[in-house]
Amino acid sequence: MKTIKLLGIFLALFCFTQLGAQEVTDYDLQNFARAYKDMNQLNNKAQKQMAEIIKDEGLDLETFHAIWESKDSEYEPDLPKEDFKKFDKIQPKISQIQDKLESDVTKAYQKYDLSKQDYSAIAERVKQDQILQIKLESILAKMK
Repeated sequence: MKTIKLLGIFLALFCFTQLGAQEVTDYDLQNFARAYKDMNQLNNKAQKQMAEIIKDEGLDLETFHAIWESKDSEYEPDLPKEDFKKFDKIQPKISQIQDKLESDVTKAYQKYDLSKQDYSAIAERVKQDQILQIKLESILAKMK
Protein backbone atom coordinates (compact mmCIF):
# COMPACT_ATOMS: atom_id res chain seq x y z
CA MET A 1 0.00 0.00 0.00
CA LYS A 2 2.82 2.38 0.91
CA THR A 3 4.55 1.57 -2.39
CA ILE A 4 1.42 2.39 -4.38
CA LYS A 5 1.10 5.77 -2.63
CA LEU A 6 4.74 6.60 -3.34
CA LEU A 7 4.37 5.53 -6.96
CA GLY A 8 1.29 7.76 -7.27
CA ILE A 9 3.12 10.72 -5.79
CA PHE A 10 6.12 10.24 -8.10
CA LEU A 11 3.83 9.87 -11.12
CA ALA A 12 1.97 13.07 -10.20
CA LEU A 13 5.23 14.98 -9.72
CA PHE A 14 6.55 13.70 -13.04
CA CYS A 15 3.40 14.75 -14.89
CA PHE A 16 3.40 18.16 -13.20
CA THR A 17 7.03 18.89 -14.06
CA GLN A 18 6.53 17.76 -17.65
CA LEU A 19 3.58 20.13 -18.10
CA GLY A 20 5.63 23.08 -16.91
CA ALA A 21 8.69 22.14 -18.96
CA GLN A 22 7.30 22.84 -22.41
CA GLU A 23 10.22 23.59 -24.68
CA VAL A 24 10.43 27.04 -26.29
CA THR A 25 12.39 26.71 -29.51
CA ASP A 26 14.40 29.48 -31.13
CA TYR A 27 11.74 29.56 -33.86
CA ASP A 28 9.01 30.06 -31.24
CA LEU A 29 11.00 32.77 -29.50
CA GLN A 30 11.68 34.59 -32.80
CA ASN A 31 7.99 34.55 -33.67
CA PHE A 32 7.07 35.63 -30.15
CA ALA A 33 9.50 38.56 -30.36
CA ARG A 34 8.09 39.68 -33.73
CA ALA A 35 4.52 39.43 -32.45
CA TYR A 36 5.49 41.24 -29.23
CA LYS A 37 7.03 44.09 -31.21
CA ASP A 38 4.01 44.37 -33.50
CA MET A 39 1.60 44.27 -30.57
CA ASN A 40 3.47 47.04 -28.76
CA GLN A 41 3.27 49.21 -31.87
CA LEU A 42 -0.44 48.44 -32.32
CA ASN A 43 -1.14 49.17 -28.67
CA ASN A 44 0.79 52.45 -28.72
CA LYS A 45 -1.07 53.58 -31.85
CA ALA A 46 -4.46 52.71 -30.30
CA GLN A 47 -3.53 54.47 -27.03
CA LYS A 48 -2.62 57.64 -28.94
CA GLN A 49 -5.86 57.55 -30.92
CA MET A 50 -7.95 57.10 -27.79
CA ALA A 51 -6.07 59.86 -25.96
CA GLU A 52 -6.69 62.24 -28.87
CA ILE A 53 -10.41 61.45 -28.91
CA ILE A 54 -10.65 62.00 -25.16
CA LYS A 55 -8.71 65.27 -25.37
CA ASP A 56 -10.71 66.52 -28.37
CA GLU A 57 -13.93 66.03 -26.41
CA GLY A 58 -12.58 68.14 -23.57
CA LEU A 59 -11.90 65.42 -21.03
CA ASP A 60 -8.60 64.65 -19.39
CA LEU A 61 -7.37 61.08 -19.04
CA GLU A 62 -7.82 61.07 -15.27
CA THR A 63 -11.49 62.04 -15.56
CA PHE A 64 -12.07 59.52 -18.34
CA HIS A 65 -10.52 56.70 -16.28
CA ALA A 66 -12.47 57.68 -13.17
CA ILE A 67 -15.74 57.42 -15.09
CA TRP A 68 -14.61 54.22 -16.87
CA GLU A 69 -13.75 52.49 -13.61
CA SER A 70 -17.03 53.55 -12.02
CA LYS A 71 -19.13 51.89 -14.73
CA ASP A 72 -18.81 48.43 -13.13
CA SER A 73 -19.24 49.58 -9.55
CA GLU A 74 -21.70 51.34 -7.34
CA TYR A 75 -19.25 54.20 -6.85
CA GLU A 76 -19.89 57.32 -8.90
CA PRO A 77 -17.10 59.89 -9.03
CA ASP A 78 -17.90 63.43 -7.95
CA LEU A 79 -17.67 64.99 -11.39
CA PRO A 80 -19.89 67.37 -13.34
CA LYS A 81 -22.73 65.71 -15.29
CA GLU A 82 -21.26 67.27 -18.42
CA ASP A 83 -18.20 65.00 -18.07
CA PHE A 84 -20.47 61.95 -18.03
CA LYS A 85 -22.19 63.19 -21.20
CA LYS A 86 -18.81 63.67 -22.88
CA PHE A 87 -17.79 60.19 -21.80
CA ASP A 88 -20.99 58.68 -23.24
CA LYS A 89 -20.44 60.57 -26.50
CA ILE A 90 -16.89 59.25 -27.06
CA GLN A 91 -17.45 55.74 -25.73
CA PRO A 92 -18.54 54.29 -29.12
CA LYS A 93 -15.38 55.68 -30.75
CA ILE A 94 -13.21 54.21 -28.00
CA SER A 95 -14.93 50.83 -28.34
CA GLN A 96 -14.36 50.90 -32.10
CA ILE A 97 -10.62 51.48 -31.60
CA GLN A 98 -10.47 48.69 -29.01
CA ASP A 99 -12.28 46.28 -31.36
CA LYS A 100 -9.85 47.12 -34.17
CA LEU A 101 -6.91 46.62 -31.81
CA GLU A 102 -8.22 43.20 -30.81
CA SER A 103 -8.63 42.24 -34.46
CA ASP A 104 -5.13 43.48 -35.34
CA VAL A 105 -3.62 41.57 -32.41
CA THR A 106 -5.32 38.37 -33.58
CA LYS A 107 -3.86 38.95 -37.06
CA ALA A 108 -0.40 39.45 -35.51
CA TYR A 109 -0.69 36.07 -33.75
CA GLN A 110 -1.59 34.42 -37.04
CA LYS A 111 1.08 36.29 -38.99
CA TYR A 112 3.74 34.79 -36.74
CA ASP A 113 2.32 31.28 -36.55
CA LEU A 114 1.05 31.67 -32.98
CA SER A 115 -2.25 31.34 -31.20
CA LYS A 116 -3.22 33.47 -28.22
CA GLN A 117 -2.57 30.42 -26.03
CA ASP A 118 0.88 29.87 -27.60
CA TYR A 119 1.79 33.50 -27.08
CA SER A 120 0.66 33.41 -23.44
CA ALA A 121 2.50 30.15 -22.77
CA ILE A 122 5.73 31.50 -24.23
CA ALA A 123 5.36 34.73 -22.25
CA GLU A 124 4.92 32.72 -19.06
CA ARG A 125 7.99 30.59 -19.82
CA VAL A 126 10.07 33.68 -20.55
CA LYS A 127 9.05 35.18 -17.19
CA GLN A 128 10.32 32.06 -15.43
CA ASP A 129 13.50 31.39 -17.43
CA GLN A 130 16.41 33.82 -17.26
CA ILE A 131 18.13 32.28 -20.31
CA LEU A 132 14.98 32.83 -22.40
CA GLN A 133 14.82 36.41 -21.12
CA ILE A 134 18.37 37.05 -22.30
CA LYS A 135 17.66 35.45 -25.69
CA LEU A 136 14.49 37.51 -26.08
CA GLU A 137 16.28 40.75 -25.18
CA SER A 138 18.94 39.93 -27.76
CA ILE A 139 16.35 39.24 -30.47
CA LEU A 140 14.45 42.43 -29.68
CA ALA A 141 17.67 44.49 -29.69
CA LYS A 142 18.50 43.21 -33.19
CA MET A 143 15.04 44.21 -34.42
CA LYS A 144 15.51 47.92 -33.60
